[in-house]
Amino acid sequence: MKAEIAGCGPSGPGPEEWWDVIVVGAGLGGATIGHRLTQAGHRVLFLEKGKAGFPPLAAHDVAEPEDAAERLDRAYWPDRVSVTVDGHATEMFAPLGCGAGGSSQLYAATLERFERSDIESVEGLPHPTGGWPIRWADLHRYYGEAERLYRIVGTMDPLAQDDGPALPTPPPASAVDAELMDNMAGIGLNPYRLHVGFAYLPGCGECGGKPCPMRCKSDSRLICVEPALAGGRATLRSECEVLRIDADAARAHGVTYRGADGAERSVRAHMVVLAAGAYRSPALLLQSTSPAWPTGLANRADQVGRHLMFHVNEWFAVWPRRRASHVGPRKTIGLRDFYAKDGVRLGSIQSTGLSASGYHVYRFLVDLVERSRLPKLRRLFPLLKIPAKIAAKLFGEATVFVMIVEDLGYPENRVVLDPKAPGRIRVHYTVRDELRQRSRMARKLIGKAFRGLRPFPFSFDLQLNYGHACGTCRAGTDPATSVVDGDCRVHGVDNLYIVDSAFMPTSGGTNLGLTIIANALRVGDIISTRLRAAGVVAAEVQDAALVAATTLGV
Repeated sequence: MKAEIAGCGPSGPGPEEWWDVIVVGAGLGGATIGHRLTQAGHRVLFLEKGKAGFPPLAAHDVAEPEDAAERLDRAYWPDRVSVTVDGHATEMFAPLGCGAGGSSQLYAATLERFERSDIESVEGLPHPTGGWPIRWADLHRYYGEAERLYRIVGTMDPLAQDDGPALPTPPPASAVDAELMDNMAGIGLNPYRLHVGFAYLPGCGECGGKPCPMRCKSDSRLICVEPALAGGRATLRSECEVLRIDADAARAHGVTYRGADGAERSVRAHMVVLAAGAYRSPALLLQSTSPAWPTGLANRADQVGRHLMFHVNEWFAVWPRRRASHVGPRKTIGLRDFYAKDGVRLGSIQSTGLSASGYHVYRFLVDLVERSRLPKLRRLFPLLKIPAKIAAKLFGEATVFVMIVEDLGYPENRVVLDPKAPGRIRVHYTVRDELRQRSRMARKLIGKAFRGLRPFPFSFDLQLNYGHACGTCRAGTDPATSVVDGDCRVHGVDNLYIVDSAFMPTSGGTNLGLTIIANALRVGDIISTRLRAAGVVAAEVQDAALVAATTLGV
């Protein structure tokens, strides 16, 4: 006898367009889980705010546009983000993607594993939350699958204790990066080839900050959305603004969205997956008010949107001891020597693939002005090219690195709705003293450890990475202090799941991407098991299973 998923099916409420699963957002989490579910025989509808594809970018056209339509054409989030930090408000263009592939269209494809200490307590390093509501082993077994799916290459971290099988070997690094790795090993550090999702096709530029024109970078549109659509069980509706999740007191029935033509439509599904990102997923829950959920869907305990975390970026440049060619792969060096130090959580160090050229220094200065509390400084953008050129001459052959410092979640740091524009991203954040202290500690460690390579800090104050937002629908066992459980199922809503970075109880000390992917694979299997138990699977998959069972004599 088949198990039942109560309240679902063609006889359920609303219009008759039914899907097995609706996925809101086609970034890393949404694309990966959608692909996983179609492979398992389920019908999936992707609803995506941005474009389905992006025109090639002219080589000379590197300036980031401000017009919303132009930004969408280039996979950028279209609007400024309203950020209030320590009581000071500003508006900026955050490093966020929008469209099929989400922020993976813009990322530089660093895809590294969290460490065991990021998920649970280890000796000498207690976990700040007591541990995630899953075991390290629950996630670890999906990391290898995520690495294979996203074509990740790299070498083993000499300090790693929980790494999986060796990754495919990347092509040789540029001569300058090879020289730097030798220099670092010579001063007692432990560099390894950074784990990245590049196929390194001829002419690869290790694209960051823009969509890859060569299908060389492992963005989630290429890796997951396109194969899901090609398999015939998925549909992508782009340029859709999701307005609310339609739910009663215990179940989500579907989604209401506004299409590109301005018309509102509702679709229904057995399961609904939110993957709109750590800013928009909580906002959609807060927008989804009803008599059963007057303060927002899943928000009875006032936890939706809280515990917002970023990472802190500590930028610095180093010089190789000998001049060497920059031709070849440049985003190649990783170090975890200071992932934790003396019981203090810090993070990983990685090369950015950038030299301290005039353009890169200019972009750094523009970013500083964007984040400043004085919006009028934006008028100075054209003048910034002068100090950028001077700095580039001074820096010469320097290579830019970044240390990613872990942030911790506090309830006052949150995403809130803008009453005048519900679709606008609005953030309130207070920098805790402990984060400032850890950031300063990281800066001092960098200066001391890299002394033989003339380290020059670009970060003179704490710099939050708004592209690494997470934690706003965090996972936990207690509905009073969390939004989803260990399966990423929303507390109190039986068939609603969240698989973007919003689920993370802590931010870890490295990029979020691989953990988002691995978790999406894990949750995809959980959802598929439930659907299959209810007989919700494509007919051809059922027939194949029946044939296999008959052949095996089951």
